[in-house]
This record gives sequence, C-alpha cells and structure tokens, in this order.
Amino acid sequence: MADPFTLKKPGADEDLDALGRAHSEKLQGLARSLLSGLYMLVRSVKMYAPDNAVFDRPLMQLQDVLNAIVARDGRAELLAVKDSFYLNEMLIKTDLAMLENMRWLVSELRTRDVGGFSLAKPINTEELKRFIALFGKDAAGPVAEAGDAHHRLLTLSLVKWSKLRERLEAEPVRDQHIDRKKYALTVYGRAVFFVRRYMASLIEGERPLNTARALPIIQDFVDISYQQRTHFLGLTTIHSETEYLAYHQVNVCMMAIVFGSELGLTKQQLRDLGYIALFYEAGMGALASTYLTKRGALTPQERDMVQRSPLLAVRNILRERTVNRSTLLRLVTTFEHKTDYGTAVRDEYGNVQRVIQKADLGLYAKIISICDTFDALTSKRPFRDAYGPDVALLLMWTELQAKFDPELLKVFMKVMEIAPVKVLPRHQQTMTLSGV
Repeated sequence: MADPFTLKKPGADEDLDALGRAHSEKLQGLARSLLSGLYMLVRSVKMYAPDNAVFDRPLMQLQDVLNAIVARDGRAELLAVKDSFYLNEMLIKTDLAMLENMRWLVSELRTRDVGGFSLAKPINTEELKRFIALFGKDAAGPVAEAGDAHHRLLTLSLVKWSKLRERLEAEPVRDQHIDRKKYALTVYGRAVFFVRRYMASLIEGERPLNTARALPIIQDFVDISYQQRTHFLGLTTIHSETEYLAYHQVNVCMMAIVFGSELGLTKQQLRDLGYIALFYEAGMGALASTYLTKRGALTPQERDMVQRSPLLAVRNILRERTVNRSTLLRLVTTFEHKTDYGTAVRDEYGNVQRVIQKADLGLYAKIISICDTFDALTSKRPFRDAYGPDVALLLMWTELQAKFDPELLKVFMKVMEIAPVKVLPRHQQTMTLSGV
C-alpha cells in the first residue's frame, strides 16, 4: 500500500499573504503539539538512529496528532514561512518558551531545503520515521522532492524552501499592508476581549485566568508594530469610558511595544514588556467598578484602596501559581510602575529645572509609567474630558515631570512625534490637572 504522507509545493495560484487569516483554538492546540513533537524528534535523531526504541512513543504521538488534524480538516499542511509556521493556512501562535525551539526547527528544515509538508490521508509511524531520518546526524545538503537515496518517500514531494522563498519575495506588498491593518484591528479586539475576561475572573473571586494564554496576542502586536507602526499607534486612540480599564491596558501595552522598539529592545524583550503591560493594572480590576466611574472625589478609604492596587496586582500574579523568570519580572515591574522616578527642583516661577533621581527603577517600569499616564490623560473620564495628545505631553513635561525618567520621556515624545520643547513663556510653564 502506498504511503499516505505527502509533501508538496504551494500551487502557483496560492496567495501566500492569505496565510494565517483563519483562527481556531482547537487547531491551535493541535498545531502546537505537532511542532513540539517535530522539534523533539528532529532533536533526538541527531543522537540516535531512527530505529531506536526511544522514538516509539514520540512517533506514535505525532502520528495521532497528524491524523487528528486530517480527520478535522481533511488535510494537514505545515509550512515554515520566514520564522513562523502555518498549519492549514493558519499562523501557529507559540508562547515565549517555544520560540527558540521553533527557530531551531526552522533552521534545521532549511539545512535540507525543506519548507514544509502536507498530508491528505492518515499516516503511519513508518512513514514518519523515514521523514525524521532525513534530518539525522549524518544528513547534509538539500534533498530531492522524494527524499534521498537512503530514505525514499514513495508518494512524498517536498516543499522546497528555495522555491517558497522566491514566491515570498515576489509577493506584492500593497495588499499585504491593507490586510495587516485589518488584522491589527482584529488582534486589538481579541486583546480587549481577553483582558475583559481576565478582569471578570478576578471579580468572581476564582483563580485568575491564565495570562500566558495571551502571549500569542502579544506576539502579534510585536510583529504588526514593526510593519504598520503608524496604524498600530493609531489604534491606541480607541477608548471606552464605560470599559476604561480593558481598553487602557491594551493601549498601554501597544504604546510600550512601540516605545521599547524605539529604545532598541529585541523582539524577545518587547514580548516580555508587552506581556507585563497588558496586565500591570490587574489590581484595579479586583476593585469595585465604582472606583473607576465615580464622578466626584474618592473618599479616603477609596483612595487608599486605589493606592494599594499594585499590591493587589502582585497578589493576582502569584495566584497564577507559575513562578519563573518572567513571573519575577512581572512582579517587580507591576509594583514599581507607580513609584515616582525622582524629585523635581523648581525655580522661583514654579517651573521644573531638573529632576533628582530618588528611585532605581527597572526599565520596563519606567516605560509603562510613561505610557500609562499618557493614555490616562488622553482618555475621557467621568470626572473630566480627555486632554489632547499635545496638552497631555506638555503636562507630563512640566507638571508631572518628576514622575518619569526625563531621558525616556524625551524619547517617548519623539515616538509620538512631538518635540520636547517649551511652548509657553517661561513664567507660564505650569498647568493645573483636574484629575488623572
């Protein structure tokens, strides 16, 4: 019987830009299992022969995953495009822990000029074993479309990475940008929806929703910000007075990513920063909604609760019961972001002459503090109207300057395309806040 595993080239009329537009949580779970299985098998075949018993169980598990995908969609087509994987034209969302493994797997596939594979019928472990053997420790150079002389794949046709790359480079850019703008808005909506659900889990008093499930959204934000920066920042002007907190956290997350990119952070660091920024105000989510919608002044008890919100956020992070490097970074940043950077030294007119640093804050906390204040000022609240971006930045540069690292604030003003210059006469360099 002919082996059912086939690898094929993309069709000539296949639009590579269409990849990743469909989304399915069920398929995402199967896709991540598929990638994890492939990674472990390709890694292991560098040390052991494919006939070693160590492969028996992983091969069976991979077979079950692929057959489940085929049963669901009628096919299983995996493509490695740039540094990402697509399964049945859907971008596979990977968390931070998987990113390096996936990059390694992409690199290994390309050493043999493999760009992916497709499967139209149930597969068996023997065919999978021959496929994995193509990446053994003695394997070198590109393989033919039917494998190599030692590992012949009878009905298999490889997706040649070299040809796939030619297709990608030849794709028109204009339509891609239009589609990415639409996709950016979709991701924004998904982020707001996730934060809303997370806040609901805090109010209900149950164990908080696992925030790690939002990592694919953060990864999307980072990728989109590199190619659609202007449109990406434009989304942060979306606000909701009735659902202020959810939109506020998403906006701060997006601004922090662009701000961090301007500072030269790596994509990995931007993912960490974005992840922290999406949930840094989680403590406020545990408070009664009247704290955010009250039109009058807060009572001393209510103000005390608001000031304790970073501690509540830290508690919520610890309730997720996963403590690692990322958790510790979240804890420190969440606690620090409300701390003022320094003390303002003013002249006889009340203008800030310089800021004396009083706290050694982490970079992420300083970035989030600036983005948090800017979005709060430019949002309409029950107790005041929204300030315009230029007025908000002027307030941050004068009245609120001691809250921020002045050098970072200058960079942020550059990001927002407003130069940090004095636009009022020297004796009028102050403005009064009606509430932040």
